[in-house]
Amino acid sequence: MRTGEPGADWRSADAYAELLLCDRRFFAWEWLRRSAAYRDRWHERDRLPRGAASRLGLVGWLDPAIPAPQARPIWSVNTDPAVLDGRPAGQAEPGPAAGDSLDILTIAPLVSVEVTAEAEHWLLSDGHWAIRLDLHNGTLLGGPLLIEHRLTGLRSLRPRLAALRQLASVVEGGSLPASLMPRERRAAQWILELRVADALLAGASQQAMARRLFGRAVAPDHWRLESTAYRLRIQRLVRRARAHLAHPLAGPWFG
Repeated sequence: MRTGEPGADWRSADAYAELLLCDRRFFAWEWLRRSAAYRDRWHERDRLPRGAASRLGLVGWLDPAIPAPQARPIWSVNTDPAVLDGRPAGQAEPGPAAGDSLDILTIAPLVSVEVTAEAEHWLLSDGHWAIRLDLHNGTLLGGPLLIEHRLTGLRSLRPRLAALRQLASVVEGGSLPASLMPRERRAAQWILELRVADALLAGASQQAMARRLFGRAVAPDHWRLESTAYRLRIQRLVRRARAHLAHPLAGPWFG
């Protein structure tokens, strides 16, 4: 890895192991922090206009040196379809049940926030799962608040309903139960693509990648003749890695 390049040691599977437990949105961050466009703008951020991070999917800037699961990227509502749309609830009859208000202090270790003129942009996360809430026309910084959640449409309803169930469980229990914790079936494949991207950034050859990733099955000599299947597989991985580096948010991370 060249000095200043984000990423992990592509030769070590252990360096990526925790991503197996992460929500797919953290894979989006792993690709974004590796992209030249994001790194360039991160270094120029003090000279860029307010809100420039939104052009790259985020509410605010985050240091590309921070990997998942330590990172807490707050994705914008235009990027993440699971962002909850909240507002302070008006007075209603009958009154709300006890415990319906959200007291952000009770889950403070899980909380990150970016405040803009439009809203408070809240993230609840332990680094493996993430719940996003945009609160308009109010604040959670002044104490418990009863929130009205707005849900519209049909196709866009499902991810927000899932996020609401997660939010209720976290507020009630202080953590997300395993039954509501996403597990990505394609995580191992996505990690393989990340390792190939890091190998490219480190200047490794495709033969070196194949030998490290696929071991003794790759012929040490006559690479082009005797390891055709692995050579073609590495070529496919390289194409996908380059595509993700060029367009980090175009993958299935927010589907």
